[in-house]
Amino acid sequence: MARKSLFKKDIIGWSMYDFANTIFSMNIISRYLKLYIVDDLGKDDRYFDIPFAFSMLLAALLLPALGAISDHSTKKKFFLLLFTATCCISIGLMAFIPSSMFIILIVLFIISNFSYEAGQPFYNSLLYSVAEGRDARFVSGIGVAMGYVGSVIGLIIVMPFVTGSVFSFDISFIDGGGRSASFIPTAFLFALFALPLFLNVKEKEVKYIKKVSLTDGYKDVWDGVKSTKKYPGVLRFLVADYFFEDAVTTVIINIGVFCSIVIGLKDSDIDMFLIISTISAVAGSFILGKIAQHYSLKKMLHYIILGWIIALLCFVFIENQIVVWILGSVVGILLGGLWTTSRPMLGELVPHTELGKFFGLFSLSGRAAAIVGPLVWTTVVYLFNTDRLLGAKTAELLQLSDSSLRSLPYKAGIISLIFMMILGLYIFRKVPSHPMQEQNA
Repeated sequence: MARKSLFKKDIIGWSMYDFANTIFSMNIISRYLKLYIVDDLGKDDRYFDIPFAFSMLLAALLLPALGAISDHSTKKKFFLLLFTATCCISIGLMAFIPSSMFIILIVLFIISNFSYEAGQPFYNSLLYSVAEGRDARFVSGIGVAMGYVGSVIGLIIVMPFVTGSVFSFDISFIDGGGRSASFIPTAFLFALFALPLFLNVKEKEVKYIKKVSLTDGYKDVWDGVKSTKKYPGVLRFLVADYFFEDAVTTVIINIGVFCSIVIGLKDSDIDMFLIISTISAVAGSFILGKIAQHYSLKKMLHYIILGWIIALLCFVFIENQIVVWILGSVVGILLGGLWTTSRPMLGELVPHTELGKFFGLFSLSGRAAAIVGPLVWTTVVYLFNTDRLLGAKTAELLQLSDSSLRSLPYKAGIISLIFMMILGLYIFRKVPSHPMQEQNA
């Protein structure tokens, strides 16, 4: 593929979907919905956490089958459109649900998050309809980078609908409507920026089209699990990536509370910390995606995980705010690099004709991590609370000051994530480098 063709309409259209769907993940999952449920409606945290985990469980159960079905047809865009539309409609409807019908809000949230997750394997497999070989690595980097740009821009655009201002600048023609006012503009922005993919990406033809049922899809998934024996390193990669995603997903969910309680950042500082980290992730996606065109993806991923381990150790032992701001940029770069290299590496381990099946397993690993990782974090934080025996004994052993007692559970949580990273890296060390490169060329 000629270098100039890396910026054709189909590639731009594909990467714009990353831009679009991160507006949902930033505004609904990370920023507004949980605070709306807990602060505005006065509900317990579990009313967000349990529906979120349930939607991820549904996705984990169904995504591999849907991915396997996509291997046998040219319906990837159809399924992606179906799930995208369902997600956007569900988000928009949430804005009209009164507090007295709270259960309907929860059902719509489950539908929206499941639909968001269900579209991912179809989107991932469309990568090889717009790029091949080493160019796919760079295009993947563009997509990841656009995702982080979308999360920042989407957050900024929606701010005035919630507060009537953008940071300290009042927007006179918009009256802030509170956190629930974020739902409709988020749905609109997701739909708007997803359109270029559906208009400009032409799905690659499948040589052998086979009509399958959901039962066939699950059989294909089981065959895919068994066929990992045929493709060296696939199973190891999926298991290793599970532990990587376990740690990273949990960091993303909890970095705000960690910075508030352990580091002492104010709310406005946390917002800026997240934006700086996101901008750094954009840079990391481009830079590390470009480097990945010329070096082994395995080595790249190995060093990225080592970087994560070092950065997390720094969060445990360093509370200086200046250093933490620097660490925010470092973590952003590593986050962009991780997601830039992991998708193309799976493409080097399996034939492209079976990508849908294995991207389904890849998504299953990530969805399981999104269920288990936060539960591990919550358990560790609970056990190391100084009101509990383990936390009290640890504080006594370390002779912690009163000001450090509240930080202990969260630092223990970070240490648990470091162990996940180390375990994943140990498993990853025997994954081969690009064994399918010639077959996929």
